[in-house]
Amino acid sequence: MEIFSDASLSGWGAVSAGHRVHGFWSQSEQDWHINQLELFAAWLALRSFATDLRSCHILLRLDNTTAIAYVNRMGGTQFPRLNELSRQLWSWCEDRQLFVFASYVSSADNWEADAESRLLEPETEFQLSSEAFDKIVRHFGSPEIDLFASRSNTKCRRFCSWKRDPGAEVVDAFTISWSNLQFYAFLPFSVILRLLQKIKSDGAEGIVVVPLWSTQPWYPFFQSLLTSPVLILPPSLNLITFSSSRHHPLASQLSLAVGRLSGRH
Repeated sequence: MEIFSDASLSGWGAVSAGHRVHGFWSQSEQDWHINQLELFAAWLALRSFATDLRSCHILLRLDNTTAIAYVNRMGGTQFPRLNELSRQLWSWCEDRQLFVFASYVSSADNWEADAESRLLEPETEFQLSSEAFDKIVRHFGSPEIDLFASRSNTKCRRFCSWKRDPGAEVVDAFTISWSNLQFYAFLPFSVILRLLQKIKSDGAEGIVVVPLWSTQPWYPFFQSLLTSPVLILPPSLNLITFSSSRHHPLASQLSLAVGRLSGRH
């Protein structure tokens, strides 16, 4: 397998055999040096494309010579953070009997991975603030899985993603049954009705966050599935953000309604 990966200050991207994947940095990762981001992007690319592979060779094509050196030497002594990342990468590969070799590719020839690393964040990258989620947990308890998340914004250790994402249990939560999951769901507003229908059809139960839009056609459906009083999160500049800390355009006027919903009653 041949994998091209790249990192920018906003995110990472990778391409392999015509398949593309990208993601965004968490707030803490945005402070990393670009060499560390490049090496981490290579590992995320491996986890995206090679998780199910065993006993094979993988060629990593990178345009950062420092990251290449740390991959091929299985670490180094000059930069402790890069050494730790490379050790984690090789430990992951060892568990799968994968042998990885990194080689240089010019930035001009790595344009596909570069383009993936610079994509603007879509609506699927919205996330609640940590303070708001902590309030939800105190009110409703801790969910097991985040159904609509990415590596950089998941609120639970287990999560489902919209697209290929390292660490995700499933791509597209709508393709699995929710009947045995104690889930948390905060998803693009355009698919709320589909979410409610899925809860009803699966007899599922979980914590759902929606905008407090009582005039929307789906809102009575939302109310009919409630098994608890609604928790209201009032408008706040930091209530909903992107993973890069940009605020939601409706932040100053958007209230959210949070409830435990069940399709079993």
